[in-house]
Amino acid sequence: MQNVPVFVKIDNYKEVLNIIDVMKKKIKDTKQSLAKIRELKAQEEQEIIEWERNVNEITKRLVFIDAAFFDND
Repeated sequence: MQNVPVFVKIDNYKEVLNIIDVMKKKIKDTKQSLAKIRELKAQEEQEIIEWERNVNEITKRLVFIDAAFFDND
């Protein structure tokens, strides 16, 4: 690949620099949003695990109560 000079009007150069700056900020914001989404997803997963644990505990208790009241052999 050959290195050749590129000529850009100063007005266009400043505009390109501004666009690049805006893009960098948008990328930073997007990365922060993705990190927050990952964090929320992990919290959600923990909540689901806790709910499953609670449902399993309630199920065990109901089976015990059912056996205690209705299985009188």
